[in-house]
Amino acid sequence: MVSFLRWDSWLPWTCVYFTGLYLLGYWVVFARRWPRGAVDRFKAASCCMSIVHGTSTSMAAAIYMLNLFYTDKQQMSWSPTPSSHNSSTMMFWLASRLGVANTRFEEAIMEYSTAYFLVHLVHYLLFVPNQPLFVLHHVFTSSYMLSCRFYTGHGAFSAIILFVVGESTSFLQNVWTISLLTHSAKLFNLLNVPFLIIFSIFWGVLTPWATWQLCLYFLFSREASAVVPFPLALYSMWSVFMGISGSLYWVSTHWAKLMSKKKSEIYASFSFQNTAANKYTEEARVAQEVRDQLTGFCMSER
Repeated sequence: MVSFLRWDSWLPWTCVYFTGLYLLGYWVVFARRWPRGAVDRFKAASCCMSIVHGTSTSMAAAIYMLNLFYTDKQQMSWSPTPSSHNSSTMMFWLASRLGVANTRFEEAIMEYSTAYFLVHLVHYLLFVPNQPLFVLHHVFTSSYMLSCRFYTGHGAFSAIILFVVGESTSFLQNVWTISLLTHSAKLFNLLNVPFLIIFSIFWGVLTPWATWQLCLYFLFSREASAVVPFPLALYSMWSVFMGISGSLYWVSTHWAKLMSKKKSEIYASFSFQNTAANKYTEEARVAQEVRDQLTGFCMSER
């Protein structure tokens, strides 16, 4: 087991870094938007560090995976033959990489990301305790990464895969959240539907697919049991599954709100049209009565 306070560990320093980003958002970026102590000000401040974490982590993980894939492809004997498929080659490469001991870069990005989740977890516990879904998500995610980094020394590459598919929506999600908190109707209406679609694709299709590939290795292969104890692997996969379930539940509630709003708008439109039609019919009926009365008056005068 590795100490949390190793001289070359990123964890304590990145905890300070993300705390600084949080304070920057609270005291500078959104200082004039809300009064001191407002819950929305704390939420918006947390979005500042979330944008930095999600964007940097997903980009670094994607670049690292691509570079590693092409490096291994040139060095290893499993390079694709003319009759093989790139997808099967990628699957074989992923399986071969999952059992390898953590590299220093993987350890660094795990500590960097763990620090973010720990600081964000403190934010939820102190200022937004009525969000159990996010609290549980952060607890599961942090424990998963901490076990890979500081207990087994293996499995960090699985987190790298999940960073690529799971954190790619972070920037858009946080900008969307800020527009919601600041009541920026124009920006919110511009982002709402595209964001929900993209989030649903990543968390409803890509992340479950990646998680299933991890489950096939960590739960059903002998190679995995040699580096990660089965109970820990089972807990880790369950943690990832719970995180995905929470995200899908969250996005489904926003889809429900959107559909409800659209139904209300359609109903209001039909109601307006019916009201206008009824008003026109009533005016026509009154005009006809006036004409009939005038006609009767003229006939009686004759």
